[in-house]
Order: sequence, then C-alpha cells, then structure tokens
Amino acid sequence: MHFQFVQPSGILRNFIRHYCMMETDACEANIQERVIPVENIQLMFHYKKPFAVCKSDLTLSLQPRTVVSGLSNTFSDVTTLGESGVIFVEFHPAGACQFFNFPLSELENKSIDLTDALGREARQAEEQLYNSTTVRQKIDLVEQFLLNRFKPVAPYDYALVETSLTVIKETGGKIPAATLANRLSVTSKTLERKFAAYIGKTPRQYSKLIRFRQILKDLSSIKNVNLTEHACRNGYFDQSHFIHDFKMYTGHTPKEFLLKYPEFTMSEYE
Repeated sequence: MHFQFVQPSGILRNFIRHYCMMETDACEANIQERVIPVENIQLMFHYKKPFAVCKSDLTLSLQPRTVVSGLSNTFSDVTTLGESGVIFVEFHPAGACQFFNFPLSELENKSIDLTDALGREARQAEEQLYNSTTVRQKIDLVEQFLLNRFKPVAPYDYALVETSLTVIKETGGKIPAATLANRLSVTSKTLERKFAAYIGKTPRQYSKLIRFRQILKDLSSIKNVNLTEHACRNGYFDQSHFIHDFKMYTGHTPKEFLLKYPEFTMSEYE
C-alpha cells in the first residue's frame, strides 16, 4: 500500500486540509481496515478498482467510483479488492459546505454515489480521472472539479459556524449546546439549523463526536492513566455510558480497542 499527501492550491487551502492518494498493487493481498467516525465530510475518487464495504453478514458491497460520506456515529469495515487507486479529499470541518449546494444533514450516516447527486458533472470527472496518468494530472482534475462547484457560504453563516467549531474543539466537546448558542448570541434553533446545513450534525451530536476524538487522542498520548480516569477527563461520569459510546463509534469496548491496537496512535485516524 502506497500513500502520498498533496497540499491544495490557491483558495482551496482555506477549505481542504490535504488530498491523500492511496494505491495498492494487483499482487498485494486484500487489505481490510476499520473506518471510525471523523469530524469532516469525506470525498473519494476511485480511479482504479473501488473498495468494498464489509457488511455484518460478511457479504461485500462495492463502493461507487465517486463517493461522498457524511458525518457518522458508527464505524464501517472496508477492504481493497485487487489493484486499487483512490484520492481522498480531506475537508476542514466547515469546508465541504462551500462545494455542495444541499444541506449536509442529507448525508448524515450515509455514503452516496456522487453521480446520483450531480449526474453528468460527476461522471465526467470519473472518466477524466480514469484516463489520467500522472499524480499532477489527477490532482489538477480534482481541483478543477471542486473549483467549478465552489459557491461561498454567506460570510455571517460561515463565521458563526467556524466560531462554533472553535469553541467546541477548545472545550473538548464538553460545552452544552444551549451554552454554546448563548455564548454566540443566537437561539439554539438557529444554531441547529446552521449546523444541519453546513456541518451535517446538530451542535450536540458534533460535540459528542469531538469528545470521542479527544478520548482517542488521550489514549494515544497518555499511557499511564486508567480508563476510568480517561472517562472522567472527557466529561463522562457514568462508566457504562462511556463504554457504550466508545463501542458505538469503534465496534470495541475501550479495553478491547487497546488490546487489538496496542501501538495505536491518533495519527492513524486523522
């Protein structure tokens, strides 16, 4: 498996963290990975054989060639199927809304075929990527696709959402939604409406996701603290609630997770 990270150019830097290209050779064994929830919309362009999603009954479902995934509250298992090549577009949390003119809540807990949403525009991008030969050509095609779709969000809305995200991150996801709305001088309903449109989750749901991500960061960097202390550090006062949420996001209890991934580092999931 080969990875290459490429930085976005121009105005796209404001909304995209990076592009990640991943390729596997036909001679490599299939690679299965557990995908756990992240804090941003994911966009993937397969230019070789797409990945497959492993269902609970052990059957496989081939991903679309171009797929966009909303914020999720659970895990999934995916596998390569022979020679694969894909470009991941890693948006900033409030970045994807600049390129999709529909409420991102429509993607919640879903991965959809982009051709169903965009039709010819997405199919043309798929064909061009399939016929391209170099990394630079592929990245240029993805960036042109994104620039063609760029429709800036109203400045007030964007500033409101960005400030909200900053506060949620700074508090480790432990700020109540009503307190957040009050700090920003808006109603809770207004903030929920903006988050549904531009993030894809309510402020409460997004804060819960950030709290989970903070727990992963703690597990990665603080090794001499027991799980009860990790739970308390991140606002859990009920051990069973902590275990329930962790298992919902990863498919494992915290103890199972650490036994399965003893060398776990947060960089693997960022």
